Amino acid sequence: MAVTDVTLTELTLNTASADLPIASWTAITNGTDGFSVDMTGVGSPVVLGFSDGGGAADDVTITAGDRPPAQLQGQGNLSITMAANDVKYVVLESGRFEQNDSTIKGTAAANATKMIAFLLPVNWG
Repeated sequence: MAVTDVTLTELTLNTASADLPIASWTAITNGTDGFSVDMTGVGSPVVLGFSDGGGAADDVTITAGDRPPAQLQGQGNLSITMAANDVKYVVLESGRFEQNDSTIKGTAAANATKMIAFLLPVNWG
């Protein structure tokens, strides 16, 4: 199997997004192979959403970046514990998680995880 590529969905300030039902999220087909989000040219935080549809608990791990460019990579991986049928979101910035190939990578303990990635507007805050 191969790493699952997840495309960023760009959000626009003060504008509703398109319908984004979980059924349309990207399935992480092999949790141990994991996922990859291309961060090339991204200058703002991203939001990753995870859905566990397998009926059992799941753990998602977002891998610490390697330096450069991840100046905060020493803080380590981020683990997200999910109960069965959970949906969780996390806001990330590249200083901790971006890899030297301009991606954010991670793995899931189960193969029934779906994922979505949002690019926040640069002037969001």
